[in-house]
Amino acid sequence: MTVNAVRRNRRRMPALPAERPVTESIAIGEINQTVFDCPSCARPLVLGTKRCPSCGTHLIIGVATSKAAVIAGLGLAVGLLAGGTIGFTAGLTRAPAAVAAIVVPSAGPVVGAAPTSAPLLPTTSPTAIPVVLVPPLSRSALVQAVGVNTRLAAGAAALQASLEARAFDASGVAQTLRTISGDSVFGQQLAMRMSDWPAGAPLGRNLNSFYDGVHQAAIDALVASVRDDVAYRSAARTMIRVLAGLPALDSAARSVAAGIGLDVAASAAP
Repeated sequence: MTVNAVRRNRRRMPALPAERPVTESIAIGEINQTVFDCPSCARPLVLGTKRCPSCGTHLIIGVATSKAAVIAGLGLAVGLLAGGTIGFTAGLTRAPAAVAAIVVPSAGPVVGAAPTSAPLLPTTSPTAIPVVLVPPLSRSALVQAVGVNTRLAAGAAALQASLEARAFDASGVAQTLRTISGDSVFGQQLAMRMSDWPAGAPLGRNLNSFYDGVHQAAIDALVASVRDDVAYRSAARTMIRVLAGLPALDSAARSVAAGIGLDVAASAAP
């Protein structure tokens, strides 16, 4: 038995068109579009293109970057030149007016004017008032030092009252000595600030030495027990003797303060 093979015609698929190279679309003829030519290769480009796809030229508003830089430089130079010329011309125009404004007429006689009987008074130039320059910290330290002296004088008066009392209070004397010690430490800080001012440096050194002596006397006294009346009676007398040098230094501080126009209270006296 013979089997006849039937050949079937194969259907050929239509050949696909070759892929076309993708190129950048150019919006030529579209609505609301403006086209210009590349300044290097003359390719049509859409307004706003920053780089030509053909030659790679960088563009700024349709102008090559190199040319745009040259144009901008020329514009800047022209602007500076024009501005300088206008300013120089305006200065020359105003100069005669300024010179005329400062010209003072002579005091000689005027033809046709009636003579005056009043004599001419000589003109005197005002004397310059010297200005004392004081650093702000030194000025403040001087004022506060006067306040410290006032408190130390009050402490000396309190110690004298404790010694004259019928019943001696060692605890009260110890509290007064602690207050005096604190004021003396603060006074030393103020004295160092006054040393920054050359004119106040001598006073600052004297006050610093005095405050240091007051502080040392208070430290020596406060090591005793508050039950030791004898020790605190002696400490009160010692502190009063140390504070006896306060009026002279306080007077010197107030004199320096008055010399630079500072108004301080009355002098302190122990």
